[in-house]
Amino acid sequence: MATVHDIQIQLARLHNTGFLDKLSQQAAANGFAPSFFFAIASRETNCVNELGDLQHGEAHGIGIVQIDIQHPIALQARNDGSWQTNPDPLIAFGAQLLADNLRLARQTFPQMTADQQLKVAASGYNCGMGNAIAGARSGDSDQRTTGHNYGADVLARKALFEQVIGQAATGASSNA
Repeated sequence: MATVHDIQIQLARLHNTGFLDKLSQQAAANGFAPSFFFAIASRETNCVNELGDLQHGEAHGIGIVQIDIQHPIALQARNDGSWQTNPDPLIAFGAQLLADNLRLARQTFPQMTADQQLKVAASGYNCGMGNAIAGARSGDSDQRTTGHNYGADVLARKALFEQVIGQAATGASSNA
């Protein structure tokens, strides 16, 4: 479980590397809160642009939001190194996946609260929307996610990002 201190470090990392703006712009372009996308990056990589999810010596998760190599864009980015030199297409792809997941969660579960729909969308980012929807229908969208807590953890991290960002904004305005 991420702590406020962890999130402060990750937020500073996002700012210092320029990923804060990249993630924020894609979140806005796709109609969801930047804090939600930061939380995905936090859960996936602790907000580090890296190769991950090593299987048989090969990275299967690519970039700061860990796009799986089942998607050709990620396989190519891994193989040609563009995940480091030009991460923007992977970030845009991840944002579009998340937006599609959220749209499907809202359509499938209109009776859910907005946070419950976000949880289903986040769960789907990890285990696929079919699995997340089936899990949600039987009580928990995280049933088939990593650690059986992916969506819930993303929402907890989102709340921490919002808290830290809010504190930073309050501190900045009180110092003016």
